[in-house]
Amino acid sequence: MKEKTLIIVVGAIIAALLLGSIFYLAGRALGRKQATELQGQIDTLWEENRELREKNEELKSQAASLQEENRKLQSQLGTPGEPQVNRFPKTGWEAYFPTAETTTLTGESTTRVRQLLGEPPFLIRSIAANPEFNREIWIFNAYPEDPTGLYLFFKAGKLDSSRLDEFPGLYNSGLLALEEFWLN
Repeated sequence: MKEKTLIIVVGAIIAALLLGSIFYLAGRALGRKQATELQGQIDTLWEENRELREKNEELKSQAASLQEENRKLQSQLGTPGEPQVNRFPKTGWEAYFPTAETTTLTGESTTRVRQLLGEPPFLIRSIAANPEFNREIWIFNAYPEDPTGLYLFFKAGKLDSSRLDEFPGLYNSGLLALEEFWLN
């Protein structure tokens, strides 16, 4: 009987060892699988992090570029509410005036002409209750060492005509006597 008990006990111990080994190996395999899955998720997150950092740097670069462009445009337009008056029109103004009596800007608004040429140093304005009868004359000095003036005539907020002619100053210009401009 002792032998039978011993065989049963030894068999139970061997069975326990086999079952323990099986559970250990199965758990280890499951742990490896989970570890592999977790490592895959970690690798994916690191890749997404790298892509987002690159995108962030790209957006920072674009923002800096846009801020610089905005600064340049602001300097060209001047500070809002404080127009930058210059004696001369902006560089390149000659392209809009093919002859002394013609311009390619006819029909453009005062706002558009101001963007292209700048704020005039001389301005005569007549404002009427009916905007259709508003009149403005802008005069720029055309050249630094020359008495030529660039005259711009606006009716109802649109450029009507222009001319390049001598500019003796507002007092001697005779601009207020131009009845065909002021009354029509």
